[in-house]
Formats: sequence, C-alpha cells, structure tokens
Amino acid sequence: MKKIVTIIICVLFAIPVLTIALSAKSADPEINEKVDAYFSTEVTETEPHAKEDGTPYNICYVDIDPYPPSGEMLYFLLKQLYDKGWIVLPNNMAFTDLPFDSSDLDAKEFINYLADLGTGDYISFSKDQNYYIALEDNGYVKKNIEKGIKNKDIDLILCLGTSPGTLTIGDMGIKDVPIMVYFSVDPVSAGLSYEQEYSGRDNVWCHTSSDIYKNQLSFYHDTYPFKKIGMVYYSESVGAIAMYRYGAEALGDVKIVEKKIDTYDTAEEEEEYYDNLKKVYTDLVEKDGIDAFLLNTDMIKDPDRMDEYMKIFYDKKIPVFVQNSEFSVARGATMLMSASDAVSQAPFAVDAMIRIFGGEKPGEIYQRFVPSPSISINMGSAEKIDLDINDEVLRMTERFY
Repeated sequence: MKKIVTIIICVLFAIPVLTIALSAKSADPEINEKVDAYFSTEVTETEPHAKEDGTPYNICYVDIDPYPPSGEMLYFLLKQLYDKGWIVLPNNMAFTDLPFDSSDLDAKEFINYLADLGTGDYISFSKDQNYYIALEDNGYVKKNIEKGIKNKDIDLILCLGTSPGTLTIGDMGIKDVPIMVYFSVDPVSAGLSYEQEYSGRDNVWCHTSSDIYKNQLSFYHDTYPFKKIGMVYYSESVGAIAMYRYGAEALGDVKIVEKKIDTYDTAEEEEEYYDNLKKVYTDLVEKDGIDAFLLNTDMIKDPDRMDEYMKIFYDKKIPVFVQNSEFSVARGATMLMSASDAVSQAPFAVDAMIRIFGGEKPGEIYQRFVPSPSISINMGSAEKIDLDINDEVLRMTERFY
C-alpha cells in the first residue's frame, strides 16, 4: 500500500502546472498544433488598455450564492488582473489592503465594494450587473442582463459556476457578448462546452479540468481502501459524477452509492433542503452501509452546519473526503486532494480574459488547465475515526487543521 501511494503522489506532485495542462494531448493533430501556438504567445504581458472609445471594459458578474470557494476563485482572479495592471485602485491602494478575506469571501459583496471604490480606466464593475441567481428572481436577472447587452453596458459576462453558465448560455442563448465560465466542475457534461480543449461556441470560454476527479477518487481509495463510497449531489455535472463513475470502474472493487436531491432556490426553502440532506446522509450510513463518503461540491453552504453533518459519519468511523473546497476541510471534513486551486488557475483565466479584450474569439482560446494537486487534512477529524494516514501522505500534505 505504501508503495502505491508513494508512486501516485510522486507522479501528481512532480509535474509542473503548465506541463499538467498540456499532458493530456488530443488525438487531433490540428488541436495540438493550435495548443502549441497558444502557449507560445505572451498575451498576459499585453499592455492594459481601455476600449477604442476610451471607456473601460464592463464586466457583468453572475454567481450562484455566497459560497467561500467561489469567492476565493474570484478574489485571486481579480488579484491577478491587479498584478497585471488591468485593475488600478484609487490612492495607490494595494489589492491586499482591501477589507476582504480571500478564504471567506462573499463574492457579490466584493463586487459591489469594487464598483463603489472604482477599479481604474481599463475594467469596471457595476452593482446593477452583479447577481446571485439562487437568491434572486431569475426573470429579473435575465431581463436586466438583456437590457445591459442592448445598451452596451456589458462587454463580458463572468460566470462563477455551472448554473450561471447554464442561465446565460443555455437558457438565454446569449451570443452577442463574450462569456467566461470559471469554477464549473464539468462544463462539457453540462452542455456549456462541446469539448475539453475548445468550447465550440464563438463567444464562450470555459475552464475545464474534469479529468482530475478520476485521479482524486483513486488517491482517496489508496489512502483508505473503501468498498462503498456515498455521494450526494443536486447536479451530475456539478458533482462530477460521470468522472467518479469512470474512476470507480477503473478501481474495479468500488461501488458508488449515489443520491440525487433537489437544491433550494429561495431562502424560504433552505431549511427544508438541509432537513432533507440530513436524512439522506443518515440513510447512507444506516441503511446503505457506506464505509466512506465524498462531500460533493456546493452541498453544505452554511459553515455553521458542518459539525452537525460531519457527526453523522464520524459517529460510525466513516471518513469524509472532499471534491472541492479547502474551506470544508478547515470546517471538519477529513481530507482534500484538491481538484482546483484558486491561485494557480488565476493566471490561466486572466490570460483568456485579456485575449478576449484583445479581440480574440472566446471559442478559439484554449481552455483546458489541470492545476497541480495539493493535500489538506483535518487531523482532529482523522483522530475521531482512528484513520491511520500513511507517512508519505503526511509528508506531502500542505495544510493541516
């Protein structure tokens, strides 16, 4: 077991970020030629500039709801724009002086603050084009975005998550404005992008990195050889379920016990959602007999509820692995081998944004980037379930809680 785990970790950590991004080359030589040409350019060194009429590029921000991992992704993307000179704060203010914590950030509040503060001559944000679609009337959101596009008040739509991408690309069918879909688990399965490398839509760019989830499941299994792992999700694409199924099939002796539930659309439905989630979690443990659990993305949004829900599993000595979110490990989940990294992915996304501002079609911009994985462990939670973690894993772990 030690040898297997050591080999896996060495492979995962020995490969530089950019090499990982290019490691899974396409079978299509034409695509590979385009990829090589893409990475040979230095677009992120392009001088910051305004539009031809001298006004800044107006960004419409569309998110799901307050969710710390999403806020962290936004924070480091905007910090990268600041570092590249595209965001200029007043009075020589440094980005790190902003009164926000990257690890626990309300994205909408952050955008509203920047809209009031001002971000310079090249990029601007508007409080009027800043949405949490799970907490707002979607009819109003669509109408207001359409109005912004018609009045030329929107130059780019930045979507954090699959649902915002579905709303703007699928439901609204927007084609006149560039759309960037960032922090979407599997935009191909969600129908937002036709392929991993290029979206196949002229005005759409999606960050893709879904292959990491197959490797993630294998790593968790080598760390703790479970037979039945539970997963609860409201969307197969958000939960990366297709990738986990492939991973379980490759392992051969692993069964995924899946439960799909409805998420909530309004604040009034929130309590009913969490009651249902608690019942489903309890059934997995008491009726389905799982011996491991994977906390899928965007299932427990309220940090104050983590202890209550983790206790369901820990009382039965069941480890809780995490699909995404360092935040979840800090709050009590057992372990994360990260599938996304807000810091290392930011330059890649900003590079795409700058290319769009430079006139390139989003659909012709390469979009596959798999970040270097990192490991986080909550040692207190591991002790609760008597989890014996391999020495090699401990040595490779970046964060302990």
